[in-house]
Amino acid sequence: MNTKLTIFCAAVRDKDWYMYMHQHACYELVYYLNGEGTTTVNGRVYSFQPGSFTIIPPATMHDERHTRQSDVIFIGFHAPPAYSPACGLFEDLKPFPIREKLLQMKQEFTEKQPLYAEKLDLLTGELIIDFLRFYQPKATHNPITEKLNYVRNYMNEHFRQKTEVEQLAAIAGYSYDRFRHLFKEVHGQSPQTYLLGKRIEHARSLLVQTALSISHIAQESGFSTDAQFCSLFKRETGCSPRQFRLAFTSGIP
Repeated sequence: MNTKLTIFCAAVRDKDWYMYMHQHACYELVYYLNGEGTTTVNGRVYSFQPGSFTIIPPATMHDERHTRQSDVIFIGFHAPPAYSPACGLFEDLKPFPIREKLLQMKQEFTEKQPLYAEKLDLLTGELIIDFLRFYQPKATHNPITEKLNYVRNYMNEHFRQKTEVEQLAAIAGYSYDRFRHLFKEVHGQSPQTYLLGKRIEHARSLLVQTALSISHIAQESGFSTDAQFCSLFKRETGCSPRQFRLAFTSGIP
C-alpha cells in the first residue's frame, strides 16, 4: 500500500481550547488519549472521550472544542483510493490497536533513528489496515461511488491545474449534469466547491509557510488570475490573502 505520512503531532489541549473550522488537503486522524470535548465534522457534532478517535477526509470542514484538558495525537496522511477510511468518530477497541500503533509512531518520530521517515510511512499503512479490518464495515461494490472516488482523487492530484467540470464528467463517464448531481450526492458538495476548497487550503498553506508573492501563490494554487484569487479567497475566509498572511506573521489567530 502506498501511504504517506504528512503530519505527526502529540499535544496537550487545555480546558476550553478551541480550534476553529478548517480543512486539510490530506486525511487526518485525531486520537484523544484522555480528556473530553466535542468535534464537528462535515456538519455533524460528535462527543469524544478517552480512547475516541476521529477520521477526517481531505477538504472536510471540522473544528474541535475541549471541555477538559486533553492529551491528543494527530496525524495527516495520504492513502490510495482503495484504502480510503470512513469519516466519523470511533471508539478504540481493547487492546487499543490504534492507540498502540500511534504510540509506536510517536517513539519513531521522537528517536529519529535511520530511515525513521520510511518506517513512519509503513506504520501509517499498518494503522490504516487495522482500521479497515476492525472498525470500518466491509463496503459493498458500488460502481458509481468507485467512479466518483476515482475522480475525487484525480482532483486531489490535479487541482493546481486548469480543470473543467466537463473534463471530470468525461473521466467518470457521465454527462455534465448527471456528474454534478452524483458528485454532490456522494461527497456532499459540488465538484466546483470541492476544487475551490482544495485551492484555498493550498493557498493558505503557502501564505503561512512561504514568502512567495500573492501572484505566485495564485498561480501555484490553480487560480486563473490574481483578481480571481483575491476575490474568492476573501469570500471564503473573510479576509484578503495579504491580511491572512499578516495576521499569522503577527501571531494573531
